[in-house]
Amino acid sequence: MRLEVKLFVNMDTQGNTYLVIDDEKNCCVIDPGSLKMKKIVAYMKENDLNLTGILLTHGHYDHIIGVPDIIDYKKVPVYIGEKDIEFLYDSTLSLSLWYDLDFRLSKNVEVIGVNEGDKVCGLEVIATPGHTQGGVCYLNREEKFLFSGDTIFKMTYGRTDFPSGSLSALRKSINKIMELDGDIVVYPGHGGETEIKEERVYHVFS
Repeated sequence: MRLEVKLFVNMDTQGNTYLVIDDEKNCCVIDPGSLKMKKIVAYMKENDLNLTGILLTHGHYDHIIGVPDIIDYKKVPVYIGEKDIEFLYDSTLSLSLWYDLDFRLSKNVEVIGVNEGDKVCGLEVIATPGHTQGGVCYLNREEKFLFSGDTIFKMTYGRTDFPSGSLSALRKSINKIMELDGDIVVYPGHGGETEIKEERVYHVFS
């Protein structure tokens, strides 16, 4: 089944939200990181898309604060790395308190923890702790693309000085990503897309 990737840039957080659409018009939202997700909701309505889930690469505020807006449009499960579930209800862990947001997800929202090898919305979960303790990437091996969240960006990688961050864990996660096929396109949480083979030059850890 062919998947299409649509990018929406969140100007308030300078982050990327992605819509993954299959050829039957089912779709999932990845990292809704703006307080107002009107554009992506309008796009789903205009194109008669069937939203089936919200996928989160990790629990920082600039990847999760749009969840309520999406849920208001349609109640669907929220998928996040199992070890990052607590971030959804803790504004210190999510860093939202640092920006006077104090974001806490409603307990009425269905949240499903994911782990290495799980399949969601046609994507394979790759556990990539380091930026956060439960960070994950979402991979499609057939069509060769990866949603990397804040694990890696173009020519750099995510910070590890936030709560639960670990540089040693991040290095191991990046090494795991670098072992993927070189022609896999990487869609990061911030900035432009890249490819694994290009990033191997910048991510060399022993």
